[in-house]
Amino acid sequence: MLSNPCRLLLFCATALTLVMPERASAVDWSSLWKRKPAKSRTRQDLETARTLSVGEFTGATGMTAARKMSERLASHEELRVLDAKAARFLLTGKSVGGRIDAKLTDREGTAIFERTYAAPGLEDNVKALADDVLFAVTGRAGMASSQLAFVSDVSGTKQIYVCDADGSNVEQVTRHPGGAVAPAISPDFLAFTGYSSGFPNVMLVDMGAGAERRIAGTPGLNSGVAFAPEGRRVALTMSFVGNPEIFVIDLPTSHAVCVTESMGTPADPAWHPDGRRIIFSSNEGDGPQLFVVESDTEAAATKWACGYSFATDPEWSPDGKQVAFTARLGLDFGVVVKPYPSGSSRVLQKGGAQHPTWSPDGRSIAYAQNGQLWIQDIVTSKRRSIVNGRGEISEPRWMR
Repeated sequence: MLSNPCRLLLFCATALTLVMPERASAVDWSSLWKRKPAKSRTRQDLETARTLSVGEFTGATGMTAARKMSERLASHEELRVLDAKAARFLLTGKSVGGRIDAKLTDREGTAIFERTYAAPGLEDNVKALADDVLFAVTGRAGMASSQLAFVSDVSGTKQIYVCDADGSNVEQVTRHPGGAVAPAISPDFLAFTGYSSGFPNVMLVDMGAGAERRIAGTPGLNSGVAFAPEGRRVALTMSFVGNPEIFVIDLPTSHAVCVTESMGTPADPAWHPDGRRIIFSSNEGDGPQLFVVESDTEAAATKWACGYSFATDPEWSPDGKQVAFTARLGLDFGVVVKPYPSGSSRVLQKGGAQHPTWSPDGRSIAYAQNGQLWIQDIVTSKRRSIVNGRGEISEPRWMR
């Protein structure tokens, strides 16, 4: 870790005040969905608990909304869509002009939630409702409304694009003359590294308003941004103190703190779901390895034994129990998954696969390979190319 004088350095010209970090509060997902005390259940009980019927949706766009909901929910392997008599849950609602008012109840008629979805288009509202239903019934986050950001050079320079989880609705976000790389995406913001000023700057785009601002533009290196689970902080690499180090910036206040004291070049930070730990790669002279540091203490970063002499691009799974990363496999690269903190690793994909990123439900991993964007199920190993024919694709990142 850096010494106290460096931690308390005031760098006024960059509008970044380096301060001692406050303890980050972990996101308590259990508070979002109240469950009854767990009981021992048979397989049949569990299958019954994850069944749902899509009932009547009134209103001018009600029939369309109900049909789209049935189609989307039926595609989930962990959820079975049945008729009302056999299902554990019932979804009903009203839809006018694309807006959806929905109600989810259990078999006894007890309301699980009642919510309104008022995005401009029906499709967006269906996706958001599907994610909420999936989480309520199965306890797992949905992917319907999530997006991926990635880099493509199809325009002639590397720029940032976003797409839906199935590869549809590809849109170009940046048009920087010097290019844009290393994206990170949250429900509200897109962050990336741009080169418009001569130095690499980390930029933040409000995805709703379209406004863009610089969050790190110090002399030297500014790159590799990653959103914390609560979306208020980012981790990134900056070098204005001399050697490149991992910093954490609080977005509302622009306060920053250095959390590493490395002899190498730390890069590729990624947050643990607890909002405290950060995993990153650093080359200390023997090839890039993976390290873990706590963002709210002065404890030094520790090397994580990933089992490979060349490892980059680490990312924790949504439950924090696994890490996916890029490793050198002989003369090529591949995506590897390893339990955290220990366990046997397995190669998910060889043949030049790189830049793995976890889906919100933790079941799939997206990566770039041979210029295409792929998604692979980590349980069945089935995979599919979701974006191709759009130049050389790299650095995908799933919404966090």
